[in-house]
Amino acid sequence: MRTAVATFGFGRPDHFERMLRSLGSCPEVVNRTVDVVHFLDGGPGSEQEALRNVIESSGVPYASIVARPENLGVGRQLIGARRELLDEQGYDRMVLVEDDIELSPTYLTSVLNLSDWAEDYADVGTVQVWNVEAGSKEELQPHLHQVELTNRHFVTYCLTKRAWDIIKPVLYAYEEKFLMRRPYAKRPHYRIRRFMRQQLKRARQTPQGPRLDPPAQAIHNPFPSIPWRSAPTSQDAITSLAMYLAGLHRITTRVSHAYYYGVTGVHCTPELYEFMGFNDQGWWQWDTAPEQFEIRYKDAKGQWLSSYYR
Repeated sequence: MRTAVATFGFGRPDHFERMLRSLGSCPEVVNRTVDVVHFLDGGPGSEQEALRNVIESSGVPYASIVARPENLGVGRQLIGARRELLDEQGYDRMVLVEDDIELSPTYLTSVLNLSDWAEDYADVGTVQVWNVEAGSKEELQPHLHQVELTNRHFVTYCLTKRAWDIIKPVLYAYEEKFLMRRPYAKRPHYRIRRFMRQQLKRARQTPQGPRLDPPAQAIHNPFPSIPWRSAPTSQDAITSLAMYLAGLHRITTRVSHAYYYGVTGVHCTPELYEFMGFNDQGWWQWDTAPEQFEIRYKDAKGQWLSSYYR
């Protein structure tokens, strides 16, 4: 499958450099079997020149740099990258990598292997190999092949054009209604929550074709309720909602091949980082990437796994 790796930068050249250095350790990047495209948002504080210098001095191969002439904000930047790579440039899939994630050398091999595996199932939407799973390296090693359903944050993941074509009407409606005429930080939260509530009134779809078809007890609505004052309104939240309504599942490896260090950012603070459990991440390097996968729905005690949007 023709694959693009999209990175995203706005200011924070130190963060971007750490991410890029780790991306350059992946053999698919070195061998140019994937196309790396850097999306740099514009406007005050963007530090585009500093980010360009990081890219050029890193020696990490890339296909192109897309420097926005104005500030799009996180929402339009991420939706726009999907539009450009999947709708306009004809890529079959893309891996999205934000500037506050550090990748293992096995990261791309693992996520692309998982993407290939998931293509046998019409009801899988996104796959990722970043997760929060506590344990020592020795404890986690036997579980490298295990995958599970997730509703965690979209820090880094792989999205196919097949899945994007299913969910993009919801994302494009969200973009047009709420993001086009105002800064992302000033998006109308209450109107977006009303939009989310309206979407949730629709019947959940069942994709046609062979399906993973998890037991009902294993499937969890990422937004069982939409509190007026606190429900997230980000494009990630809308992506997760659209996946759920389309009957598409998000899959992650149990064991992580990346480390999220975004303690501060558009959607995170040190307090939230702690609350979300990110301090429990292990950061282990693996010698090999899994090639075969096994889905698990229950923990070692026989309890159903659960995951909500966070």
